[in-house]
Amino acid sequence: MVKGNKDRFVLELGNDEKGEPKTLSAEETLRQMKKGYNNGYFYLEYPFLWQEMKSEEEDEFTHLVLLNKTNNAIVKISTQPCLANTVEELKELVETDLKSKECEIQQSGMENFDNYGIWDVIYLTKEGLEIEQYAILKDNNLYSLELYTKNNRDQVAVKSFVDVIQTFKILKPVYKVDGDSYERI
Repeated sequence: MVKGNKDRFVLELGNDEKGEPKTLSAEETLRQMKKGYNNGYFYLEYPFLWQEMKSEEEDEFTHLVLLNKTNNAIVKISTQPCLANTVEELKELVETDLKSKECEIQQSGMENFDNYGIWDVIYLTKEGLEIEQYAILKDNNLYSLELYTKNNRDQVAVKSFVDVIQTFKILKPVYKVDGDSYERI
């Protein structure tokens, strides 16, 4: 059980079978302090430092927005139907779109993650907002996990974001795509 006061969290474990206070390693303590998110379509875990927030821009594609109050980083997780057949094709479309919006692409690359091909792009908007986006394309569904940071990148936020991505599991497609139309499953 986690008890909190204004300044800190205390993880109460109780006693073991000998009556001694239970202890956990630092890694196990952090694992215990993660929250899970499952909407029936995908699952992920995120650390207690991240908290869910209401999205300012309501849209049918955004599932979850997380805020890290310690550094004002924001993570947005969304799914939308996609007609691109490969991640390489998707990469070309998105990079063309970013360039048309005068965004500066700082880094772009492909990675393998579980059974998914992931495209990772880091770009800077003309307003100075840096965005790291992971895109997973599966069954005509585009899963986007985006990290928004202002000015300079906070390495703790980036590591925490990568930890969230590593727990991401697709349970079933969100949308069924048929030609140019789609429906939510």
